[in-house]
Amino acid sequence: MKLFFAGLSSAVMIVYTSYRAFTTIMILPFVASSGSSSSIYFVLLVLLAAGTTALSFTRRRGMAASLASALGLVALFYWWVVICRAFVPIWSDFFWLVVPEACFSLAGLCKWLVGRPQSSQAERQASAT
Repeated sequence: MKLFFAGLSSAVMIVYTSYRAFTTIMILPFVASSGSSSSIYFVLLVLLAAGTTALSFTRRRGMAASLASALGLVALFYWWVVICRAFVPIWSDFFWLVVPEACFSLAGLCKWLVGRPQSSQAERQASAT
């Protein structure tokens, strides 16, 4: 079961990174200039997602989980500050700009939780003394 959740988490992270890279490369040039703050935000989001996904396949799963959580929080912050403060809250933007990042964050956390080594009760007691 652990292997299933690790594989599913990896697949979600890879699919999200591919999705965000595709939308950034194919759609963003039509809606924003290359030097705009929105363009920079989405390019950095792709780079962070790619780095986080790569780290999740190494021993640095804890770092990857932290970065994945940060990515989700940054996306929520961006939606709240940039989208909601500039306009009336656009809920469709929430589903396009926050929900995929939240799924990525949950996948990163799940992969870290599943990949943690299980220590026995005797090892925990020995390390406590």
